[in-house]
Amino acid sequence: MYRGLGRRGQSSPIAVILLVSMVVAGSLAVVTLGAQSLSDTRETMDVERAEKGLTQLDSNVAMVALGSAGGQELSLSRTDGAAYRLRDDAGRMTVAVTNTSNDSTKTVMNATLGSIAYENDGRSVAYQGGGVWKTDGDGGSLMVSPPEFHYRDATLTLPLVTVSGDESLDGRIAVRPGGRSTQHFPNASADEQWVNPLDGGRVNVTVRSEYYRAWGRFFEERTDGEATLDHANETATVTLVVPAGPQTVTNAVAATSAGGEIVLAGSGDQTRTDSYNSSKGTGLYADTKTHNGSIRTAGDVTVKGNSQVNGSLASGGKVTVKGSGVVTRDAGYTDDIKVTGSGGVDGSIEQLSGVDGIGPIDAVVDRRYENATGDNDNGDTSAITGTTLSDGDQTLSAGEYHLDRLVLDGETLTLDTGTGGTISLAVRDYVQLKNDGRIHVVGNGTVRLYVDGQATTASNHHFSIEGSGGQIDIDEGQNASQFWLYGREDFQGRIDGTSSDTHLFEGVVFAPGGTLGSSSFTVEKGSLYGGVVTGSVTMDNGGQVHYDRSLKRVNAVPPAENIVRLTYLHVSEIEIEARD
Repeated sequence: MYRGLGRRGQSSPIAVILLVSMVVAGSLAVVTLGAQSLSDTRETMDVERAEKGLTQLDSNVAMVALGSAGGQELSLSRTDGAAYRLRDDAGRMTVAVTNTSNDSTKTVMNATLGSIAYENDGRSVAYQGGGVWKTDGDGGSLMVSPPEFHYRDATLTLPLVTVSGDESLDGRIAVRPGGRSTQHFPNASADEQWVNPLDGGRVNVTVRSEYYRAWGRFFEERTDGEATLDHANETATVTLVVPAGPQTVTNAVAATSAGGEIVLAGSGDQTRTDSYNSSKGTGLYADTKTHNGSIRTAGDVTVKGNSQVNGSLASGGKVTVKGSGVVTRDAGYTDDIKVTGSGGVDGSIEQLSGVDGIGPIDAVVDRRYENATGDNDNGDTSAITGTTLSDGDQTLSAGEYHLDRLVLDGETLTLDTGTGGTISLAVRDYVQLKNDGRIHVVGNGTVRLYVDGQATTASNHHFSIEGSGGQIDIDEGQNASQFWLYGREDFQGRIDGTSSDTHLFEGVVFAPGGTLGSSSFTVEKGSLYGGVVTGSVTMDNGGQVHYDRSLKRVNAVPPAENIVRLTYLHVSEIEIEARD
């Protein structure tokens, strides 16, 4: 009870006035707060109804876009002060494929998304790019319904749905197919390289939208790619890396390019393939040799002169066996086969549906070279001065090293892996062994030699063993998995012995050329114990490849490098019209 300044027991007129004023003010406050609460509740309910309506629109549009229905009609709820608007210039999506071998980028698709948006007092919910998105009121955005962007089993399927039509939409709208539907990838008629499976490099999908933050979270959560945001340009980008080659080396010789070939030729000393197993017994070729030196190519094969494939043959093109050339087991061809002369095929002959190529590993070589230039162990050894191998015989222990080029002219480089250690050598230009130059691997660890191939020798090779002597040998028997030579899709390598001398290479040459790559390797007057994987392979004048069968159980590219993220890409654009 308020007491005034008047007589005892009586209220003051001033007190009464104050009391009435306070009651009225409180009532007004309650009314105002109540009205604000009702308004907020109504707006929240309106947004929720818009979300449901646009999610239903998403479903109907998908039916039309993907061919399940010729047209659809539906009602979108409206309220005072709010409206649905179609903006055919809202947002953009680009899909670009980068060839890491030459750092060139081609745009596969560049499309305006368009949107159908509910807008009310600064808040919006929109159908865009096959999904439904909304602002969160704090400058961010959230996904309500996912777009037509499907990433599964290293395959990206992207049927992008774009919208156009009436700018103002009043409650009930009709959606129907628009005037444009385009298959962007695969599309060999637009570009001969736009085919599946992908050959390496990376694919970037970029979305510019006011809902870019939500797109970025979607990319991060639904793919194995790297998602980034550019706030200044309101874009979200996901980068998907194309896998690098097969898991294992399964043949003595593999030519990976459809336009490449395998040629075995020569007279005198026999040019041949066969096999051994470094994991059995002594592990030496002399003790474990067998007739399992099979060859496989996406292109053509020629076996001629005094040459022999001790094993089977599989070709994605034509096969020619002539002269004294022999295939001791089965021969598979895709296009044609001709067998003439005194040699022939001892096993069966079968037509194949094709032989797949192998994607290049340019991204792996690039990454290893870039890493080694920035962080290496060059400073921890006197064997390397700056980025140059010091003169004379040298020894490197387990670690990572970077050289501009590796030239051994009568010198020996000992690579001491110790017990299970790894030596990684990243070479900018080329590797050249001549005049008894030698790489000697000791210990039971692994050596990985990455040749970035920015320049070549005078004879245009990224790797060569030439002149007299010259060898790469492994102290622990002939375990080919201890030495790996990696190259890009344009890698050129050669073992070229003299008439009175042969060269030795114990290890694996791994430089697949992909569909269009030009990588090649030649073995002439030399013996390679391990395996060869390049775009084309030539064996001549007594050149021999002895396949190490234990390679079937060894990853060709270290698992950390060979993250399979994207192999098949399907990108299309479907236009939908929305009318009142």
